[in-house]
Amino acid sequence: MGVPTADELLRLGREALGVADWERARSIFEQAAAFGESAEVLDGLGAALQFGGEHARAMECKERAFAKYERRGLRAEAAELARWLAFLHVSVHGNVAAANGWMARAESVLEGVEESAAHGWLVLDRAPWSADASKREQLATAAIAIARRHGDRDLEFDAMALLGEAYVAAGRVTEGMRLLDQAMAAVASGEVVGVGPVGEIYCRLLSACERATDVRRAEQWLAAATRFEAWGDFVPPTCRTHYGGILIALGRWEEAERELLAAIETFKTGYWASQLFALLRLADLRVRQGRFEEAERLLEGIDWHAGAKRSLARMALARGDLALAGDLGRLCLESTPPADPDCAPVLALLAEVQLARGDLAAADETLGQLTVLAADGTNDRTRALAKLVGGRIRAARGDQQARADFQAALELFSRLGLALEAAQARVELARALASHAPAAAVEEARHALETFGRLGATPDADAAAAVLRELGAPARTFPKGYGLLTKRETEVLSLLAEGCSNAEIAQRLYISRRTAEHHVASILAKVGLRKRAEVAAYALREQARKSVAR
Repeated sequence: MGVPTADELLRLGREALGVADWERARSIFEQAAAFGESAEVLDGLGAALQFGGEHARAMECKERAFAKYERRGLRAEAAELARWLAFLHVSVHGNVAAANGWMARAESVLEGVEESAAHGWLVLDRAPWSADASKREQLATAAIAIARRHGDRDLEFDAMALLGEAYVAAGRVTEGMRLLDQAMAAVASGEVVGVGPVGEIYCRLLSACERATDVRRAEQWLAAATRFEAWGDFVPPTCRTHYGGILIALGRWEEAERELLAAIETFKTGYWASQLFALLRLADLRVRQGRFEEAERLLEGIDWHAGAKRSLARMALARGDLALAGDLGRLCLESTPPADPDCAPVLALLAEVQLARGDLAAADETLGQLTVLAADGTNDRTRALAKLVGGRIRAARGDQQARADFQAALELFSRLGLALEAAQARVELARALASHAPAAAVEEARHALETFGRLGATPDADAAAAVLRELGAPARTFPKGYGLLTKRETEVLSLLAEGCSNAEIAQRLYISRRTAEHHVASILAKVGLRKRAEVAAYALREQARKSVAR
């Protein structure tokens, strides 16, 4: 077998890119470069480096390839690279000016050229930059039309996914999910061949599913679309962030933490402009776990964001600062579009604050807003929240109909797979049943306490235990050692036994100091201890116990 030619290496490199084998693609294109650094070779090498995480060198290769394509009059190819360079500048470095410059270059090289799919890609790229929802929909629709005229299936389904995501954000959930289902079917069947479009479609599906809390759809598609590994290197950390949010909703908090910490680590070497979304979701998880100080640390510097305000409002409510909780909740609501599914949990939070104040009239008004959102029947989470809030208001008035509302909320949350919310509805149902069906009330509260213990939801576990005590039933406190340590936490635990500081742990495991702090805090919560010295002693006892067992 002879030495492969430059053309053969180019073909092999493109095949490696097509199956997301970045290391092999890089090696092949580097061999091809020995025959001469053509635009095609630099283009392929740039793609391999980009998806392999070497962003600086990738951008250098793409810039050189762009110049070579432009000199040869290959305008569509040059425009494609200019688009990628715009994406890398804004996503990796947060450099909007450079991104705008490269988008302008993409537009200029296509001036006077007969319409082609390249024009459609340019239209599609403009859509996410627009803050106007109707403009995004208009651009995505235009891109679909161009794609169909020129037979570009990657462009068609990528644009369709963007349009679907835009519909979901605007409250048109059923229409949006139908479009996303079509795009994902094209991915699963292999109709979409480009690695970039595949990653974008996955990401838009996860974004929409997280926004609409349609966790079952996300899981079903991730199981069905097996052409690529869902978490291969071609999926950017923003997608891991959306998936982390879905795992939080599902009650798979240990997995969610892994996904979000992995995203945060990746953001340190690129895509830093999007890192706040991973921090927001991890803070939300910490609030659910009752780890408020950690949540506050995560939100430092990003407390301006609506998602941060919601977490801060939840913590203020838990601490009894009703004025602050109400103010933050209203500020969060003001910055969220009225039809956005994210409005529903904020309204539910505001109603909790109003009920805690004893302001039933304000709670009724908030329930009215929530009921309007739930009226179209496209979002079961919103319907469940409306039932839960309605039940709480009825219960505050002594209305026995509250039981039916709580039961309906419990059923809806359970069908959606939202374990935390379902358990919260059980606690409310237990309270409503206490006077006339105490045995049933105890059973509901026990089920809720078991769920909270499994999840690690400390504040809710305390509330469920209090209900059991009020019912005269034995109530164990939040169980110590409720969850197994992850592999990484086990490594951190062994270093704690050696007396290592957070800085030393970070250095030994090649992680950031903040990540080391997260792991230590997680270990403290899981083993039910408060001080590092206690954890070190616990680790030594565990090592001794396992040694004896062997």
